[in-house]
Amino acid sequence: MLAIEVEYLLGRVFAADFRDQEESEWPPHPDRLFSALVAAHHDTFGTEPERTALAWFQRLSPPEVAAGLKGVSDPVVTFVPTNYAGKSGSTHPEQRGKQPRTFPVQGPSSPIVHFVWPDAQPDELIRAALSGLVARVPSLGRACSLVRMSLSDSPGGSSHVPHESGEQVMRVFGDQRMEELETLFNAGHRPQPGPQQRYRRLAGSDQQQIASSCFGEMIVLRRISGAGLPIEASLTLTTAVRKALLKIADDNGLMSDMLSGHGAHPHCAFVALPFAGYEHADGRLLAVGILLPRTISRQDRRKVMRSCSLLETINLRDALSSWTVEVSGFDTPQQTLQPSTWSAPSQTWSTVTPILLDRFPKKNLSAESILASACERVGLPAPAVIEHQPHSVLRGVPSVPEFRLLRSEGDRPRWGVHATFRFDVPVRGPVVIGAGRYFGLGLMKPIRGDRDDG
Repeated sequence: MLAIEVEYLLGRVFAADFRDQEESEWPPHPDRLFSALVAAHHDTFGTEPERTALAWFQRLSPPEVAAGLKGVSDPVVTFVPTNYAGKSGSTHPEQRGKQPRTFPVQGPSSPIVHFVWPDAQPDELIRAALSGLVARVPSLGRACSLVRMSLSDSPGGSSHVPHESGEQVMRVFGDQRMEELETLFNAGHRPQPGPQQRYRRLAGSDQQQIASSCFGEMIVLRRISGAGLPIEASLTLTTAVRKALLKIADDNGLMSDMLSGHGAHPHCAFVALPFAGYEHADGRLLAVGILLPRTISRQDRRKVMRSCSLLETINLRDALSSWTVEVSGFDTPQQTLQPSTWSAPSQTWSTVTPILLDRFPKKNLSAESILASACERVGLPAPAVIEHQPHSVLRGVPSVPEFRLLRSEGDRPRWGVHATFRFDVPVRGPVVIGAGRYFGLGLMKPIRGDRDDG
């Protein structure tokens, strides 16, 4: 037997399906694995024994695959310079306009995948060469899809097996595939899809489902300059961002119900992103996030993303200041600015900003039942455990009375609480609940034992 174990170190997979670049590929196709091995061989000065091992490897039959369930699509949006001059007339990349590009991303129910060849019998030299080669593969998919790979002696049961009547098609490799990839690379061409093989998913291989909130993508606008704001001013920032985006959308013919909030359907929410939940967290606001509903149409999505790309200044009248912002890419080193920090699946979530209850608790209506209903309202299951109090369990987050909780003097006061929820199943965010959720109150963070990252 030969088995290769792949662990996605970020818990997320950045890889597009070869038939639809807007869809995530899952499970990873065997040909993607083989291409990564060939690339590692050439990029890291591979040895002749490794090349011999690859020549043996490419003659194997299609493998069985052991993989968890595909996660809910959570695309990452980044903005790249256009190919035409910006308002200044300059063709320099930093002065050209930007347009959004989307990369399909999903977080599977398990970050570990096994490729298994039950009948393969490599000799000791081939096994040793493959062991050294797989250990040098840095990613599977895009460069940010970091992995750890190794040979495995106990892969467990397979979830997908080659079968002519299978419902899923995967790209596989075959004899001379290595030579084909090398020829295309030397000619400056992209690799062509490998042979295709039907796979059948085995009954009983499903793993635990993951629940998701009604919000999906997060566009992050990070502060470049401007006065620092504490987390208590979250509502000040989100109100200003919404106003700025509505003006941009109106001026450029990009207005959408997703931004304005007209109608009873879910629409965009605006959340302030603080440095919170780490050992040395101080609660300062680093960015603002725009949360898109999972049900948003492609047309509305393009309008929202285009509006965000045009936003450069946020006027903070309440703070007598302004922020200069730019869209943050997915390669930013700060954890707070990464959408995955706020959306990674977890069974435990805690508040970063207070939750505003839509009703006051009464003798026959507990705060716990109101909070459970608030979860269900955004598509989540009712928590198994609810803990609430005036203080947050996260570092850098002040108590409820210190926050601004009213957008205007005429707003009706509501009861605010910090809370921690524990669910029976993993929940994927972003999670923002309560009466103030569309302006960033009730923003929650998954509890995963993150490191300090200021």
